[in-house]
Amino acid sequence: MRIPWRRLVWILVAAISLAVIGGLVWGATQDLSRYQARLTEQVRRVTGRELAARVPLAVKIGRYPAMVAEGVTLSNASWGSRPDLARVRRVTLFLDPVALLLGEIKIGRIVLEGADIHVEHNDVGDSNLDMLPPPDGSGPHASENRSLRLRAPPAFPWIGVIEVLDSVLTVAEGSGRPPVVLEVANATLRSAAPNQPLQIEGRFGAPQASSLTIAGSAGSFDGWMRGLPGNIDVQGGFGEGKIAIKGSVGVKGTNVQITSEGPDIGIFGPYIHLPVPHGGPYALSAKAATLRSSFKVDVATLKVGASELSGDALFRTDRKGTPTVTVNADVSRLDVGELRAPSTAVGGPAPPTQPRLMPTLPFSASWLGRSAVSVTVRLGEVVGLGSKMQSGSVTLASNAQRFAFRAAATVGGGSAGFDLVYDPAGRNGQATLTASANRVSLGELSSLLGFNLGLRDAVGDIDLRLRGSGRTSRDALNSASGSVDIAITKGSWPRDLLANWPAETQKLLGGTDSGVPFNCIAGRFDVSGGIASLRRLVVDTPRTTMVGGGYMQLRTEGFEFILAPEAHDNQNTALASPLRLKGGNGQATSAALEPNLARLIIGAGVVPSLAAQIKQAARQTGVNPCAVVAPRVEALRPGLRAQMPGPAADVRQRPRRSTTPAKPSPGRSKSR
Repeated sequence: MRIPWRRLVWILVAAISLAVIGGLVWGATQDLSRYQARLTEQVRRVTGRELAARVPLAVKIGRYPAMVAEGVTLSNASWGSRPDLARVRRVTLFLDPVALLLGEIKIGRIVLEGADIHVEHNDVGDSNLDMLPPPDGSGPHASENRSLRLRAPPAFPWIGVIEVLDSVLTVAEGSGRPPVVLEVANATLRSAAPNQPLQIEGRFGAPQASSLTIAGSAGSFDGWMRGLPGNIDVQGGFGEGKIAIKGSVGVKGTNVQITSEGPDIGIFGPYIHLPVPHGGPYALSAKAATLRSSFKVDVATLKVGASELSGDALFRTDRKGTPTVTVNADVSRLDVGELRAPSTAVGGPAPPTQPRLMPTLPFSASWLGRSAVSVTVRLGEVVGLGSKMQSGSVTLASNAQRFAFRAAATVGGGSAGFDLVYDPAGRNGQATLTASANRVSLGELSSLLGFNLGLRDAVGDIDLRLRGSGRTSRDALNSASGSVDIAITKGSWPRDLLANWPAETQKLLGGTDSGVPFNCIAGRFDVSGGIASLRRLVVDTPRTTMVGGGYMQLRTEGFEFILAPEAHDNQNTALASPLRLKGGNGQATSAALEPNLARLIIGAGVVPSLAAQIKQAARQTGVNPCAVVAPRVEALRPGLRAQMPGPAADVRQRPRRSTTPAKPSPGRSKSR
């Protein structure tokens, strides 16, 4: 007998089409409120959390039938910082067509759009991801009120494919630590069951950072919910480079190997919340592992251009519950010329137009004791500063009893050292700053400290000793006392720094468009109450020798100085008129001649020649002539000290007297 295959095929196609249409019509006419209530109750039984939707479930008829809900929220832990752990703008549940034909609603895939998930920990260390079913007797129905005992967790129907679009994951680790924010442009999670390997593929990124595109297996869904993901093996692209993460996070601990390479190391900055400079190409090999109760990150090698370093960081908590961080780094070679400053985040504070010598950060000592930090960095060779820096070391130690920061290195043919110690004992605590430089290029020192004095060709000696009390940098600078000695050898000023000076003084100094030369500079600041008083300043140039002084406020960096020049030859004598300079941070320097000061500074009788004193001191070998003459300034110009400018009294800090007459007390209301 001949079988009519063609007719049979058409009958099957028509039957399947009618069945699909019937299923869609059946699903569209069903009341989904009962299914939504059952789903909400199932979530509550499994997690103990409440699931709600602003717009109820609705069936969407199309190529792929689906149920859609909008404004979905999952309640947070009772101690959470916000009422909802997760907020989802739109949830689409794609139905299984085969199950739909059989009259059963079964979800084959779920798509989350605009999810906002906030993961956090409390003071005890509990996570809001820890979910337990409610005890018996706590349910909303009277029939469940049998006894307050934990029931066996019911099985929640697993959805094998989860897609996430345009979402944000925020992980807050606690107070004092910035939250980790991860933007999920698109991601797909696939797994046969909650305890099976989770296949992940997607594009992620930190805010305003390069994207991270990875694919591979990343533990299991149950593992992530318990904080123990399991085996991880993912790789992909990181910006214009690539990255691979392989290892495990389980009950026995963490052991993860990270390798990455790319054109710019600055790509890691937004991810680790540190100002990582730009430079490259880079190659990174690191390992993260759990050792007993501590967590250690070991950087086997990090190469950035011609620079290379290795090191490790150990994170642990002591018996008193204080977080402790220990960092050790060995930098065999650092090429500063290949590195660029980290980019400023959009919307962040704009950098100051004029760099300051003193710190501008609102430093406060209130954070001392919250954590113990120990950092040791050894620098073998640093190039790119003009001259080579070798044998450098940087140490930082911070705990509840003390904060100490020290740095030292040989720079070119000289050496430099820095030592900052803060002792919080007492009511206000005390900060001590000691710094010294011996025959160090000021241009290289300026580049290292982040400000430019313009004296790139000069070599100087600096001896700084300051001490101040206070819990903030403002208070410490306001109360600082000590001294600063400066001696600078031959160099030149940039012409633009003297642009506002009077024409007579600029003509007296001479020079060209490239700069104004000087032979030496020396001076001493005596610091008291946050005011640095310059009592003896000597500046010698090829055409004139100037002496003077003034003051500078350490907190505001406002200053006022006077300079009394003496011409080296008779033809420039008419140009040698005393000069007054005023200015400060963020203010243009003003300069004006004050000829009347000449007769007040130079006394009657024989006037010693400044040029002759400099010439005589220059005969000594290996000394700075200006540094030799500086202690004699008051004897050479007896009237100079009386004309030194000083800061005006700040009447705003004085208590004001009330202009209203005081009311008589009740006991003295009557005259005797």
